Amino acid sequence: MRSPKPPKRVRDWNAFVRQPDPIVTTNKVSSTKERLKGIHFNFQKWVQELDNKDYKYWLENITLRIVQGFFEWYLDEHDINYKSSFMTIVRFFRMYWMDERGLCLPYQLGKDISSELAQSMAIEHDLDKTAKEQPPFSINEVFFITHHLVAACDIAFPTVRVLFQLNTLRKMMVSTSARPGTLVLSSCYEEENDALKWKDIDLYMVRHPEYPDAQVLLMRARHRLNKGKRNQGAPPTFTYTERNDNLGLCVIQDILMYAFLDDAFASPHIKCPRDIWRFTNVPDHRHSTPIHFKDSLKNIPIFRRAVRTKYGAWATDCKVGFSYSQAQEYEKKASAKAGFEDEGSLYKYRKGAAENLRNLDEHSRNIIMGHRKSATFSNYMSVFNDTQSIFMQTPTRDSLLNLACHGNLTRDESAPQHLNAEQKESIEMDAELQDLKKAVKSTRDELISEFHKLKKAEGASDARFIEMKRLQQKIRTRRKRLERRAQKVARKEFFDSIGNQIIEQNQQGTPVTFTPDVSNIQPERIALAELEFKNRDVDTIDDTELIEDRIRSLELRLKLNSLHIPKALKKRIVFKGRPKEASRQVVVPIESLSGLECPVCLGNTSLDPIARRYKYSRKDVLQVHFGTHRLPFFFEKHGRKCDWPHCLEVLFTLSQYKCHLANVHKVTL
Repeated sequence: MRSPKPPKRVRDWNAFVRQPDPIVTTNKVSSTKERLKGIHFNFQKWVQELDNKDYKYWLENITLRIVQGFFEWYLDEHDINYKSSFMTIVRFFRMYWMDERGLCLPYQLGKDISSELAQSMAIEHDLDKTAKEQPPFSINEVFFITHHLVAACDIAFPTVRVLFQLNTLRKMMVSTSARPGTLVLSSCYEEENDALKWKDIDLYMVRHPEYPDAQVLLMRARHRLNKGKRNQGAPPTFTYTERNDNLGLCVIQDILMYAFLDDAFASPHIKCPRDIWRFTNVPDHRHSTPIHFKDSLKNIPIFRRAVRTKYGAWATDCKVGFSYSQAQEYEKKASAKAGFEDEGSLYKYRKGAAENLRNLDEHSRNIIMGHRKSATFSNYMSVFNDTQSIFMQTPTRDSLLNLACHGNLTRDESAPQHLNAEQKESIEMDAELQDLKKAVKSTRDELISEFHKLKKAEGASDARFIEMKRLQQKIRTRRKRLERRAQKVARKEFFDSIGNQIIEQNQQGTPVTFTPDVSNIQPERIALAELEFKNRDVDTIDDTELIEDRIRSLELRLKLNSLHIPKALKKRIVFKGRPKEASRQVVVPIESLSGLECPVCLGNTSLDPIARRYKYSRKDVLQVHFGTHRLPFFFEKHGRKCDWPHCLEVLFTLSQYKCHLANVHKVTL
């Protein structure tokens, strides 16, 4: 029965209306707040170029000329190629001004900014009016690029886990059409540290419905962070099954690897890959055996960033997630290494998934892809139908169409990956770069003549030292931008002319050939790729063999995570032609024969054995490398054990450490 309505309150409305107005706070989503922070940061940066460096003064005295100056500076400082991107900046600047001033932008000024100024600047800077289209990816491209990343890509990832995380991200996106911000830290929500977490994963060993005697792994993943519905409503849940035909495309295999690396299994009996299949037999009265994860890890992201320890070594952060911006950077590099003409972004995998969802009804598509209206789906679609054959009423040529409509059509691994010496030299001759270098040299000479050492100028907080640091940062930024631009030009020229080169060499009777160099790739990575990318018919293979392959795959993956190679040695170490067994053993005499090994690396068991005992070319090179470990002058309370293998000496200061190395191990640092 409904409860009786409470009696009306007697209120003094005259007193009520005389009270001050309530404080109304703007309820902007985190992504908008982050964009406004970015505009604020850039506006403050631009104001530093003006005589009056108070940004509030310029906001209070806003004019069309001030807005134009900021937009001109922004376009010069940032790599903006599309008009749509620039108009987004214009919109957020207007929002930023209103937020800072607490006022509405004058109508005529707002109209002039958006309708006149922005449009004319877009024409003046020749901004592209078209939309940026992602290169469409099918299963063929995904199979190739995931295999290439493991078996042939020589990018120096900070940890082996980062390499596998990039591949997992690709596979989950094509399997579910998820946005990358659903799985890793979105650029606008990084402070929340919210991504796919262990609590979003349910893992089971299930009895196969069609083959009751067989047991397979099954995983369900909840996507809580869909755009517009972050942590709201009922999240869509996607199911993953075992992929024994290609273990390299199996997401469950990746999750198992991360669980072992994080020691995430709640059961104390799962300690090695074989335990997964040894102790999870499904009882007769059930259909599944749940494989639980520790409660202490439920709120930890699965994809996590790599960080430097206090001694300079790379390790996986125990809490902070892997960011979209970092994943995007690695994706572009990996796509270029694989030879794709258009590097695209991570969204190309979402587009590839959308291609295979076009035959579903619009409601199912909206739920899977996280769209609010069905019209949005058309933005992901290109023409994937053989319209010529349909009109001529002949069988469609699907294999040719599949090749023509996807990225493999123009892929070429021989495309330039780096700038040559001549191109780098031409960059250094850039007029603006030359002026910045002269300004730095002039300021540096002044500081040295006055303070004799730059360290003293820094300690005195001299304004010229701060200005010199700012100019040095501008040099690095300018050089990086020029290198990126030159790299794009070189790749465009290659793909624009490669057809003529092939025709010319064929005419001369010397066909174009290319053999990728994999001499810097660890043999364990090549062995893993051979095991996981077999593309086989599992119906013809015994279940025992499939399980053994999965166990062997996990063991190889876990082994690889303890065979890291530092970035500085990535190009120096050559594996091809080495005796496999001998090259994997670390046998070091107490006294070094060359005096060129790094003692810290020798004692680091997480490095590849070849990287551990690497001999540097000269003592000064070794000393520079040793400095990257950032050993403190005074060690911790109980001292530091000598890193040299089998040496038990404990040292308490860096001086003692170096003296011990020189006297006992014959390595002078």
